Amino acid sequence: MSRAFDLSRQFKYEWTVNWRFVPEPRFLSRNFSLGLLILHALFLAWFGTTRWLRPLGRNYSDFARKLLTDAPAPEQARILRRVTPSFILTSIMTAMAIGMLFARSLHYQFYAWIAWGAPFLLSRTSIHPALQYFVWFGQELAWNVYPSVELSSKIVVGVLAVIVIQVWVATDEEEEEQPLDEAADVRERRKKVA
Repeated sequence: MSRAFDLSRQFKYEWTVNWRFVPEPRFLSRNFSLGLLILHALFLAWFGTTRWLRPLGRNYSDFARKLLTDAPAPEQARILRRVTPSFILTSIMTAMAIGMLFARSLHYQFYAWIAWGAPFLLSRTSIHPALQYFVWFGQELAWNVYPSVELSSKIVVGVLAVIVIQVWVATDEEEEEQPLDEAADVRERRKKVA
């Protein structure tokens, strides 16, 4: 744990792809790294409470309390209808994008993580498809600038921020379309039969 969150570790400013637009003294400061860590935790908690726990119909404390116990069979069936493969992949890829957005320093090898994830996450947003290609193309250009410069660095961070925020907005719209209680599930099934 101490190595995973070693705030005293110094990254080489010359190799950073994401925070090149931040002055070097600030980039190397403990406050900057601590701020990024706090923002990372806050965004994960934000997505966790507003998006990732929604299919369970539980809050964090209820989820933690019931984590080690089996839910009744009807509740499990209700949860399984909402926890789709798309929901799981979106959650995992969004968590990865949040981690990259608030990483102290991304190097060029991290591009392998986002190159495949960004098109999927962009497809999960409500951004017009033509603009999705524009955002994706900006990401491609920014990651292919060596060494990184202030503009490419701003684009890398900007694209990650747009993706994270837009996935949050779009998944809220998606969740509103899905019923959250059993009575709504029954009404929905009756509509389909009729």
